Amino acid sequence: MSKFCPFCGEELVNEAKFCKNCGKDISSYTNIGNGQSTGGSYAPQVSENSHTLALVLGILSAIFIPIIGLIFGIYLVTRKDNPNAKTYGIVVIALSVVVWFISFIITSTFMYY
Repeated sequence: MSKFCPFCGEELVNEAKFCKNCGKDISSYTNIGNGQSTGGSYAPQVSENSHTLALVLGILSAIFIPIIGLIFGIYLVTRKDNPNAKTYGIVVIALSVVVWFISFIITSTFMYY
């Protein structure tokens, strides 16, 4: 029966004390292959990408260079690995459009004076 790492799901040899993929200590987990463990959760830990850098750059770009903010917003909207990324993308796109519109109004107002 195969054993799998409780943290990343990598298949392990029966004598393994550490996962060869993630390096975590699995020696406290017994009977990993049949779903029984003594050390805690058996389900592999799945991490979501937060896209924090894209969000921060998107907001800054939306304020200072709206076309770049639109690009970051579209990037965030198309991410499927984080359910919040779509919401963040819509906010960045909306902010870009609002700033772009305001800058257009201000520019066109001062052009005639």
